[in-house]
Amino acid sequence: MHAQEPMPGPPAVQIPCLVRSVGPGWHAVLYRLHGQLVALCPGYRALGVKEKFGGLRVQVDLGERAAREAAAPFLRAAEADAAVLCEFCARPGRARRRNDVPTGWIKTVCDDCHRAWSAREIMLVNGAVRSHERGPGKPAAPRKS
Repeated sequence: MHAQEPMPGPPAVQIPCLVRSVGPGWHAVLYRLHGQLVALCPGYRALGVKEKFGGLRVQVDLGERAAREAAAPFLRAAEADAAVLCEFCARPGRARRRNDVPTGWIKTVCDDCHRAWSAREIMLVNGAVRSHERGPGKPAAPRKS
């Protein structure tokens, strides 16, 4: 009788499967991080990729402690790189609130995207920038001065 090999499970979810969780301005940072993690631990699992408080957050399972410790600088560098890149367009940016009011959502944006995001002209949908287009007969959204 031959020992039966365990059934292979589904492939591990890795960063490329989750890049659409954030804007396109951060995609290159995530693909670079993915390359670094694959070189370190080819079977790593991405547990989460998201924007929180204007910053990039990445959670991964690398298994052994040594791999986790070796990956920590890559994860910190990716989060630091995203902290100065517009999430919409990848130009230099900083964390700002919509309309620069003291409360509300925070995003890392450049000046141009901040204006458009504050005016609700653009938004992020499934990892892509979408514009709020007016349909026929719809008035323009009021702009705040």
